[in-house]
Amino acid sequence: MLTFIESLLKRKSILERTIAKAEADLHSLRDSGNWPDGHLELVNGKKGIFMYLVSEQTAGRRKYITRKEVALARALASRTYLERFIFRASRELISLNAYIDCISGKSPEKLFTNMCDARKALIRPLLVSDEVCERLWEQAPYTQGSTFPEKKIYPTKKGDMVRSKSEVLFADTYLEMGIPYRYEQELRFPDGSVLVPDFTLWDKKNRREIYHEHCGKMDDPVYRKRFLEKNDIYRRNGIYTGKNLMLTFEGDGTTLNMKEMRAMISDMFL
Repeated sequence: MLTFIESLLKRKSILERTIAKAEADLHSLRDSGNWPDGHLELVNGKKGIFMYLVSEQTAGRRKYITRKEVALARALASRTYLERFIFRASRELISLNAYIDCISGKSPEKLFTNMCDARKALIRPLLVSDEVCERLWEQAPYTQGSTFPEKKIYPTKKGDMVRSKSEVLFADTYLEMGIPYRYEQELRFPDGSVLVPDFTLWDKKNRREIYHEHCGKMDDPVYRKRFLEKNDIYRRNGIYTGKNLMLTFEGDGTTLNMKEMRAMISDMFL
């Protein structure tokens, strides 16, 4: 919701600036002494575009504008454009201000947000803010993978026990950057497949889950084969890189560049 409101405020700022500019230009045109009466008509003829002035002085008839009088045509066109622009932009700005006021203070999402916890526990909300949606996701129970628990020997700042120092770096980075995550959440697909991604992340901007697999032994042929098979299962079930799967790699002689990783994570989630 915050991102949406920010986009509305940006549009409001653009409208306010351009309306002020249009009014200043119209004022300058009026003060320049070139304020034309009537309006411009353009006629597409065999030899090109012909310009005409129609005004009270011409008794509603067309008066041909010669090439020497192009300044008059330009003034007529500019005046009409500026007047119409101010009318349309002002009408949008009035509606935009009213809508921003509505959703900022009395939006349907706020109805649930402002309830006490006891009342919230009794209902299922129809619309919630991004922040509430994130909190509900964090609080929801999930099944964690149960294979080889003895290999989870590295503690994270959040209190999870993970399998490698690289996973500690990722978990602590997510926590520090305020990105909710679940470690080794079990995924069950309609085709019966079961996978356990290293991290399941909550994408607050788009209200969806993104999965992160850290492939830390790509120099190991057995590990690499298992990863490729796992990746095929992801793809068959609509999870793939460029959409909702993030892959990172390590192997013999390679190390993680966490500065670059933080930049990538920030671009994706923040």
